Amino acid sequence: MLLQAYPDLELIVVDGGSTDGSVEATGKYSPWIAHWIVEGDTGPADALNKGFRRATGEILGFLNADDFLLPACLAGVAREFMTHSGADVVSGHGFLAKPSSELGPPSFSDRWDRTKFAYGACVLVQPATFFRRRAFQQAEGFNDKNQTCWDMELWADMALAGAAFRSVDEFWAAFRLHGNSISRSPQLKRQRLQDTHAVLQKMKGRPEAAGDRLYSLLYRVRKFSRHPRRTLKQRLMLRSTLNRWP
Repeated sequence: MLLQAYPDLELIVVDGGSTDGSVEATGKYSPWIAHWIVEGDTGPADALNKGFRRATGEILGFLNADDFLLPACLAGVAREFMTHSGADVVSGHGFLAKPSSELGPPSFSDRWDRTKFAYGACVLVQPATFFRRRAFQQAEGFNDKNQTCWDMELWADMALAGAAFRSVDEFWAAFRLHGNSISRSPQLKRQRLQDTHAVLQKMKGRPEAAGDRLYSLLYRVRKFSRHPRRTLKQRLMLRSTLNRWP
């Protein structure tokens, strides 16, 4: 983040009480940190809400502990929001990365489509997605009860509040994979499925209907068929890193 060389950056760090040395490691960067919150929370979404309540900027974004921005990312983000004043949410692409931070296969944000999103076939690369303050406020922030896909629910809430989405064909961030990441946790698998199902129902505005699973499958197959080799490379890295198929 600090290597972005962006002139107007407000960096907020939220730590829920980690015991892995994160606080000590972060301390050496304190001159560049606008706010540093170290206290207990009810989960990642609650921690993010605490951070965003301190934020004063007009363009917001967030990084989970394993993720990082690519060089010149923030300059590109600022340019897009300045050029496209009607855009509320802007997403670029990213890379999957190894624990060493070596970049792996690319991961692409889809062009926003509300219907495809409601059927699980429109994905935004979270660390490469930024949004205006007004969109975050209209969505009333993160649902702190969502323990697994809080970012996905935020996109849904912003869309339901009328936000305008834009995709950019540039690479802005990386998502680091390792054996201890939240994506690896088998204990959260059932919760992830429940949380995702709830978000998709919210987007549809109704309970699941008889044909929804078929429509979801058709949308996903169509998406896969357009870029089969690209998708397989992503899945193979997820398998080799997390020891599971996504």
